[in-house]
Amino acid sequence: MASIDRTPRVRHKTQTYLAWASIAISLISITAVVVLGLTGNGEAATAAGLIGAAAFTVGTVSITINIKR
Repeated sequence: MASIDRTPRVRHKTQTYLAWASIAISLISITAVVVLGLTGNGEAATAAGLIGAAAFTVGTVSITINIKR
């Protein structure tokens, strides 16, 4: 049986700040889309939605799992 060799998980502060910034930008853009959509500004709502989608895409989390046998 193979031994379980784990490396310690180290999280840098910049990673935490980037994640929170991505979440904040996404929430702000969703709010802006709703408000602009309700006030009749469709073009501005589309632009805010695109900005939010771009921020969410850039700040996504990727998980890699390595299985050794």
